[in-house]
Amino acid sequence: MMKIVSKITQPRIVGLALVFGIMGMVTLVHAIPPNQVMHTASQPSFTGKCCFSWGDSVTVTEPTQITPVVVVWSSDYATTVPFNVGIAVNNHPCQVTDFLNMDPKSPIGRSRAFQWVILPSDGLIKGNNTITLCGGGIHDTDTITLGFRSLGVTFSK
Repeated sequence: MMKIVSKITQPRIVGLALVFGIMGMVTLVHAIPPNQVMHTASQPSFTGKCCFSWGDSVTVTEPTQITPVVVVWSSDYATTVPFNVGIAVNNHPCQVTDFLNMDPKSPIGRSRAFQWVILPSDGLIKGNNTITLCGGGIHDTDTITLGFRSLGVTFSK
């Protein structure tokens, strides 16, 4: 009786292994390269007037035909004053599109996510491009503390 069960079960196990193997390869094909994503739980504080670099950055390598990219940043944060956040492309000035976009309603901590679409006219070049988070407050003494955060860049479709 055991030989009948094993002959029936063996093809199913091989089939399942094949399915999971293919799923694993598909996941690898669609994975974002490590240099295009950043995750951290450090808790830096930034003090100052907008706009200056916050140090978090990712890179994306543009092909010969430069295409737009999508940048997504999300973070936990604590501040008691309004703050701006933006991005700088290849060391160009900080681009802040929605001023005072970090809401100070809760000094204990909040979360916020942003998405930017960067066009070739925004400073993208063929080859490596560095996208850096930047921002600042209204006054020189304004302070924000970041918590767990991620920054990622992908090609738009």
